[in-house]
Amino acid sequence: MISDIQLCSRFIDTLDWICQVLIRHSDDFNVALVRIAYGDDNSLGEAYGAPEALRQLSSLTHDLQRSFRRSDLVGREGTDFWILFPYTRVTDNVYDKLMDVIQGSAHTNLNIVEREIAIFELPVIYTKALVKPDSATSLLKHLKINQAELASHVFRLANI
Repeated sequence: MISDIQLCSRFIDTLDWICQVLIRHSDDFNVALVRIAYGDDNSLGEAYGAPEALRQLSSLTHDLQRSFRRSDLVGREGTDFWILFPYTRVTDNVYDKLMDVIQGSAHTNLNIVEREIAIFELPVIYTKALVKPDSATSLLKHLKINQAELASHVFRLANI
């Protein structure tokens, strides 16, 4: 659990820095932010019990961190996983990489709940935004509230 908190802290600190860079230089900075929402806050707890659901989510955080590149960061907020994904427009396909990792995940027992996945291209969002979030927490809140308008891709993986 302590390492889970450390990963999230590193994620938030990096996202805070990225927010400041994007406010000034959104055209020159390619980074995607992916949100994987595992059901609502109660569905995993009801399925497994709160302690086991928390253990599964913590374990998934570390598995996702190991599955992505060293330059990608994973953070967790409740049942929402956030992944920072620096990319180059020519060589990286965020959607394909994400699907490879999710389908190869050892955590198939968490597939009991529906997962909603959204991909946000932060430079596009900051270029078009009238209000540009200046901190990680305000950005994450803004993206969750406005996901339908801001996400470049949104898809659901059904429960099994």
